[in-house]
Amino acid sequence: MPANKDRIGHIGEFPLIESLFHRQRTLPEDVRTGIGDDAAVLAAAGDDDWVAAVDTVTEGIHAIPGDDAAAFGWKAVAVNVSDLAAMGATPRHALVAASLPTDLATERAEAVADGLHAALAEWGVTLVGGDTVAARGGPLSLSVTLLGRAAKGASLRRSGARPGDTVYVTGTLGDSAAGLVLLSEPPSDWLGAYDWLVARHRRPRPPLVFGRGIAGAASAAIDVSDGLVADLGHIAAASQVGIELDADRLPLSAPMGEWAWAAGIDPERYALTGGEDFELAFTAGGDAFEALQRAKYTTDTRFTVVGRVVAERPGAVFGPGVPADGGWEHFAPEGQP
Repeated sequence: MPANKDRIGHIGEFPLIESLFHRQRTLPEDVRTGIGDDAAVLAAAGDDDWVAAVDTVTEGIHAIPGDDAAAFGWKAVAVNVSDLAAMGATPRHALVAASLPTDLATERAEAVADGLHAALAEWGVTLVGGDTVAARGGPLSLSVTLLGRAAKGASLRRSGARPGDTVYVTGTLGDSAAGLVLLSEPPSDWLGAYDWLVARHRRPRPPLVFGRGIAGAASAAIDVSDGLVADLGHIAAASQVGIELDADRLPLSAPMGEWAWAAGIDPERYALTGGEDFELAFTAGGDAFEALQRAKYTTDTRFTVVGRVVAERPGAVFGPGVPADGGWEHFAPEGQP
């Protein structure tokens, strides 16, 4: 058991901020004032719209308690990058509010910060401020606010889908939910393919550049965080259209297929409702074909046709194999809601 001085509760707030978060000493030109003042000062971008997203990751809800600490820090950034990808925006600046248990080992806190900063560097984001609180007995939690830019008037929305549009999704589906199950209930016969599924859960990589590439071409977009059916339901409701899915077209990875065969489960269930894949689901008309293909090849991003937009049953997502109530099955760490 580490000595008390090696616990977060025995470190002052400002030394803690200096150690964990104040690592980016060279700031880009659009950051006038970063960490160290009462608020960040950012230069206005006259030709762009600001796009803001905030999300929270908490141990026991979004990650298994005691699991990979660096991955926890990475995910706190990635979930927000995914939101900006769905808006066709470029992330620029971040604020982080950290709730750190007082008995959290400083070594683990450093690992969380390492993962956070690795993700910020991956997507070119500058951490400009935030807050920390020592939570006695509370779970580890990070809340990240991400500020980005999109071409003025060109950000993607959920509300633009039109009857006749095609429904697409990037990457493969169900992998993160499968990875969570594998972490929660490790099988005795661990196959090499499982490592890939676990990595998809721990360190998602949203298709950010592709999201920017389809801005102005896609009619609507959303990131797949709650599950394909639930998230397409948001597009259907915002656009007042129906979405007819073809479950036979769902994109599944080879590791998912290997796990499904070994575990004797139906992978479609995970692909439809698993969530946290942080891929993009989007709609587009036939006139967007060339732009979509250009984005596909310039960003090396795979996407698949999974359905169509119809005028019937506004707000509904339906089709063979789709849950009748459009329901969402949340795959969470065991014992959590």
